[in-house]
Amino acid sequence: MPRRASPSYTLAAAVRRHFGLTQAELAAFVGVSQQQLARVEAGRKQLGPGPDQRLQVLARQLPPPDGHGPAAPDFTDEALPADPAGAAETLAALRQRLARCQWRRTDLAYQVGQQRQPNQQRHQRRRWAVRVLGPLLAAPLPRPDWLAPGGPALPLPPYPLATPDAPRDTHWLQGLALRLAATPAPLSSAAAALARARLAGLDAEIQALTAALVEFPA
Repeated sequence: MPRRASPSYTLAAAVRRHFGLTQAELAAFVGVSQQQLARVEAGRKQLGPGPDQRLQVLARQLPPPDGHGPAAPDFTDEALPADPAGAAETLAALRQRLARCQWRRTDLAYQVGQQRQPNQQRHQRRRWAVRVLGPLLAAPLPRPDWLAPGGPALPLPPYPLATPDAPRDTHWLQGLALRLAATPAPLSSAAAALARARLAGLDAEIQALTAALVEFPA
């Protein structure tokens, strides 16, 4: 039985968790392969100077004490409307009704499977990341005034070597937004419970119709 992967507490993993990014997406941003980033998060490798500076571009948007960015909102599930059920058929059309119920069950099970991932909180976190990272990545790094009396007025950024690249960062963010738009919205807890109830109802109706066909053959 394969062992479950233990959670990573590296800076890269913290950035991914905060913005709901996949390893492949963060790897593309910092300029390494997904396999390299996985080894970094596992503590078996370190990022080079260039990729590390790229990581700091996002890391400085973490909430304190790791960065100077805003804290992530508390994401909650949002109920999604359920598809309307089909009209009931009469006993005279048992075979037609059975075929329809079997088709509906297969279709609904497929929809539930497609909408099971990513989870609701991660989906909302990714939408929030697309919304907030646009202006944040375009903002210039704060430049401390070393000649000011008493030293710089603003605290030094925690990642002074972060190197924003507006065209590249915007292109990366647009790709994230496109993937998010193409991803089916995950089911909320209420919608998932309703889908399970509909599946159970279809199973019961299919069983009853099958028994009726045996008892009352056409």
